[in-house]
Amino acid sequence: MKFKSAVIAMILTLGAPFVQAHDTTPYVYRDIAQAPENVKDQEIAGLFDRWNSALQTGNVNAVIDLYAPNAVLQPTVSNKVRNTTDQIKDYFDHFLQFKPLGQINYREIRQLGSNVAMDSGVYTFTLNEESGKTRQVQARYTFIYELIDSQWKIINHHSSAMPEVQTKHAKS
Repeated sequence: MKFKSAVIAMILTLGAPFVQAHDTTPYVYRDIAQAPENVKDQEIAGLFDRWNSALQTGNVNAVIDLYAPNAVLQPTVSNKVRNTTDQIKDYFDHFLQFKPLGQINYREIRQLGSNVAMDSGVYTFTLNEESGKTRQVQARYTFIYELIDSQWKIINHHSSAMPEVQTKHAKS
């Protein structure tokens, strides 16, 4: 329960301003990223869709099965780096309670070799709070995938909330 309270507190404080003196308006990505034109990049872009769909199931095992056994997760709403399957499972056990729905706003895909690729950019998550309200959290992300036994697995996932105020409340 302590972790859940910490996650809620983190989400609620994401709106705390950290704006440089010369910048008075926080930048928010509002567009939806276009599908890549390159077939290989489309395959990598589809890995986010697979991960996002796994989140929608609410099944933590469906999510963690997408991560390699030695994966590292640097999550959006936790200060703790997760570097074991059990730690990643613990994070998603709690995160999935918010029924997260992600949308890519900006993306760059890089092929790092024949069996390694990176998808990085900005995504926005809609999270459902216990109060019935929804909250949007925009974050920078990086997924690094490796082809292991003919399956793309996440070997590193970094996500950090935007440091400038940009969260919104909406009634469900």
